[in-house]
Amino acid sequence: MDISTSLAVMIGAKMLLTMSIVVAASLLVERSGPFLGAMIATLPISAGPSYVFLAMDHGAGFIAQSAVATIITNGVNGLFVLAYAHLAQRFSVLSCLLGALSVWFVCIGLAHFVDWNMAGAVVFNLTCFGMAARLTRHLEAGEQPAVRRRSVWEIPARAIGVMCLVGFVMMAGFVLGPEAAGYAAPFPIVLSSLIVILHKRIGGRATAVTMVHTLPGLLGFGAAVTVMHWTAEPMGAALSLVLALAMCIVWNLGLMWHKKSSEAA
Repeated sequence: MDISTSLAVMIGAKMLLTMSIVVAASLLVERSGPFLGAMIATLPISAGPSYVFLAMDHGAGFIAQSAVATIITNGVNGLFVLAYAHLAQRFSVLSCLLGALSVWFVCIGLAHFVDWNMAGAVVFNLTCFGMAARLTRHLEAGEQPAVRRRSVWEIPARAIGVMCLVGFVMMAGFVLGPEAAGYAAPFPIVLSSLIVILHKRIGGRATAVTMVHTLPGLLGFGAAVTVMHWTAEPMGAALSLVLALAMCIVWNLGLMWHKKSSEAA
């Protein structure tokens, strides 16, 4: 498969997958509350297809190398959630999203100047999530969001908007090498799309609660990428990616079981 075909297939796959999951997650938030929607949103919907097609074109060594940058970006995604959760209490959706993305781009820009190894990336990732969890603890228990009546065009509009947004951010990994691919693969496209959809529909505070519930799931994604880094070359890219995906799914199912057990106790 040549690079232009791979790029077209990857863009199409990511647009369709992300659109489907974001719309499903937003509906789940409206009907079942923030936690379940967050568990769906933190599956590797965006990064997964990127790594599959990168592996097809570049091999296991490329995947192992780019995973270091992905761990850094995943930590910065925790700071993105932290920034949005605090801005959402006072400002409009556009101001909140631009503010959170500004934090994301500044942090990624600064991280680019550091010569990271995997151990340092993991420590950075855990530090970011520890800080984000501590500073958003007051938002973990949110009320069921009050949802306004949906117009007939709203779900198609969500789908089209998310697909356009995904297509816009999809080009860096194939052109700029493994480090850029690692930074680009976990760009918070799913989180940004959910914010755009939910902020006006259920309000800033309820959307902030949903974003805070994504933090444990994102932490599990970071653990899966760490495993992928260490297994890609000895086990092969395909088996490593399957193992990482299974780890993400099992992690989120474990979070759901833990929450259900806590509520029953």
